[in-house]
Amino acid sequence: MDLTPGEKGLLGQLRMLYQAGGREQALQLLTASWPPVHYQAYRNAYAGLVVKRLIEDKNQSFRITDSGLRAIGATALAAPAPAPRKPAPRPVRQAQAAPKAPASVMSRLVNGLLGRR
Repeated sequence: MDLTPGEKGLLGQLRMLYQAGGREQALQLLTASWPPVHYQAYRNAYAGLVVKRLIEDKNQSFRITDSGLRAIGATALAAPAPAPRKPAPRPVRQAQAAPKAPASVMSRLVNGLLGRR
């Protein structure tokens, strides 16, 4: 792929931005480093990279394409691995009332004589 000197320079800037923040970038971050005297030349280089599909223009932001990553000598960052899921907490079971121990012989005798049950 034939690149103009302006496009090559812009790819260098894209490489630094990619290393700092990934594929998706705000256009303002890129244009802030452009000197006002050379703004139009950089803008033309940017448009050339869009036409060559090395970047995708998204109005106020841009995205470096896979071809763009190869052009800047970078590899795509792997998507972060999903965090391991924690098992749902189990509901706390309430202890069941222990079965009542049989009454002693003496208490049965007293209750029997007094008529209590």
